[in-house]
Amino acid sequence: MTDKQKEIAKLIWNFGALREEHVLKLCKCTENDINCVIASKAISKDKKTKILKYQGKEVNNRIIVAFDVVMHYLDRNAVVKKAKHPVNVTMKTDFYTYDIIAIKEAEIEPLFENIDKISKSERVIIIIETKKYLSKEIHTKRPCCICVYPSLDIAEIVNK
Repeated sequence: MTDKQKEIAKLIWNFGALREEHVLKLCKCTENDINCVIASKAISKDKKTKILKYQGKEVNNRIIVAFDVVMHYLDRNAVVKKAKHPVNVTMKTDFYTYDIIAIKEAEIEPLFENIDKISKSERVIIIIETKKYLSKEIHTKRPCCICVYPSLDIAEIVNK
């Protein structure tokens, strides 16, 4: 395996599963590099969804959605790390650190009440799986961007 292929395997190992487009952009690799890692049986690819998954790991849709957001920050030299649940991804850019948290609608209130206990980053991006977001009070002074999934539209920006 080449260094690039090892980088691909390590990225997918760390996060369990990612979209092929995420891996291509983050690793700056080719489809051929990914196909070599697939051929080594370290990862597999769902042909329909193009999700790459490490063997024996479950697909975590929250991680995948968090990486959909990360893709918007790559021009800021984003460095991503797996975070402790319920934070999905911690991202450091040239300017700020972000915690990206993907949740279901039923998890809004506990998260909003305890956000400062859960997240220590400078800014927070919250992705809520819902058809219609209703604004609620969030207990923090830090800037928070609230997006709705699956569209990833910004629903609200708090403490701008």
